[in-house]
Amino acid sequence: AILDLIARYAFVARTARDCGFGGVQIHAAHGYLISQFLSPISNQRRDALGGSLENRSRFLVEVLKATRAAVGSDFPVAVKLNSADFQKGGFGHDEALEVVRTLNGLKIDLLEISGGTYEQPRMVGLDGVLEPVHDTSVRASTAAREAYFLNYAESIAAVAQMPLMVTGGLRTLAGMNDALGSGKIALLGIARPMCGDPVSPASLLQKGESLPTYEKSLRLGPGWLGPNSPFSLIKMINAFGGQGWYYQQIMRMGDGLPPDLGMGLLTAFRRYQADESAKARALKS
Repeated sequence: AILDLIARYAFVARTARDCGFGGVQIHAAHGYLISQFLSPISNQRRDALGGSLENRSRFLVEVLKATRAAVGSDFPVAVKLNSADFQKGGFGHDEALEVVRTLNGLKIDLLEISGGTYEQPRMVGLDGVLEPVHDTSVRASTAAREAYFLNYAESIAAVAQMPLMVTGGLRTLAGMNDALGSGKIALLGIARPMCGDPVSPASLLQKGESLPTYEKSLRLGPGWLGPNSPFSLIKMINAFGGQGWYYQQIMRMGDGLPPDLGMGLLTAFRRYQADESAKARALKS
């Protein structure tokens, strides 16, 4: 089964190349499959794929080797890696640095730095919703920056031999210039703003307009109904309803429809849960 999964990554990468895509990214972050192998919390295996960091990173290494063999040496292959899971006992920043050192020898064309999982969704600025944040390394001056993971990327740059990219929280031209000004970041990623306005980066570049901040208005209501509610259920609905809102916009655009900016958070939450339940049932059938 493991060898089959590795082969599937390689097959999809080769298919993307053959269809005309300019490159592929192997997603090793956010609690998805490769991230689960890397995490000592989720990876409880007692074979060559579990235990030590070398073993936990083996699946990622084999996926990358198979992918490179499938697409050739001149086709760009990127990796998205968590700077940390921000969970107690999880994949930490020191381990991320060691994985980057391993990636240096695997002919990776780009490394995107992110962080968090669905239990600790730092990647969308919603950490602390389901469990306490395990992170003591962020300085106040760095936390005030737009880019969520810039400080981690800067430390990773000290060991990385490939170009680095950061995504998460960037909304203004000044913030982006600040991120690039360090000289350690080669690329910036824009995600959530494009879910509601896919051409917003053009306005930013041509007119200097800030990207939309939908996350500031996506909430059940004011006060205790908002994302900082003292009630964990309300806080969770705000967090995952907002996430569902972005997913719904992506699916609408995939169906050839325009984004529905008037969609309420509760509606998005319900649709998101219904979609996820339907997919889970389909996998079991």
